[in-house]
Amino acid sequence: MKDEIILASIESLRQEGLKFSIDTLANKLKISKKTVYKFFPDKEALALALYEKYYTEAKMKAEMLINSNVPSVYLDLLHLYFDSKTMIRRDIFNKYKLNEAIYSYTTEQNDILWEIISTSFGDGTSEQKMETLRIIVDGSFEKLCNERFNPDAVIERLVQLI
Repeated sequence: MKDEIILASIESLRQEGLKFSIDTLANKLKISKKTVYKFFPDKEALALALYEKYYTEAKMKAEMLINSNVPSVYLDLLHLYFDSKTMIRRDIFNKYKLNEAIYSYTTEQNDILWEIISTSFGDGTSEQKMETLRIIVDGSFEKLCNERFNPDAVIERLVQLI
């Protein structure tokens, strides 16, 4: 049940940001709020758990992709990184202190994910070139998140740059 709550919370987060309610989540899962609070004492604990699960799985998936040597590895890695950026876009977080703590955690995890992914973007690439690439990728993805534009064409072009 705990994993079901986390998975449903991830989906609610994507749709509503951290403004999603425990009532709506409980109704979606056809459980009581008391059941949710049995596993998570407050919304902060639930938010942290969902991000921990999301980033644990994203980092594992990145490692698997890097080790798979599939032809589309850059495309797949950038799609994964774009999804990560959608999970931390600024409009998800509102003005409450809780959200700054969670935002700090998520941006740290997003940085770790970038470090994992960027290791596959070329041997011998200078640190300055990698920082430049990250600025280009992050800027592109932030724009895509704000515009709600289909990312496929942009990600394909970024792969060509890499």
